[in-house]
Amino acid sequence: MLRVQLTADAERSKKGSSEECRQDWIDPLLWSQYTGKAGRRLYDSFTDEELLDILRLAADELGHVPSQREIFCVYRAYIRHRFTNWPTALRAAGLKAPKVKRESK
Repeated sequence: MLRVQLTADAERSKKGSSEECRQDWIDPLLWSQYTGKAGRRLYDSFTDEELLDILRLAADELGHVPSQREIFCVYRAYIRHRFTNWPTALRAAGLKAPKVKRESK
């Protein structure tokens, strides 16, 4: 049930003017329903691949690698928590080249 609400909230944040989207992203009432025990259960219900698919789908829709601001705040928080940081998540999704280690001389 909460997953359905999350999907609806994420879709709603894409619609309307940019100002309306920004307000949705920071609305404490919207955010509060995804925290606490219910939020943890929701976070745990996502597989790594589902979270990476959110990034891949956004990249397809946008036509470029999504920035953090372009991903709904709840998804963004879940992705960063699961993959430690944004660049690591982008690499795991295949949207950013792997980190190349330089050999020391």
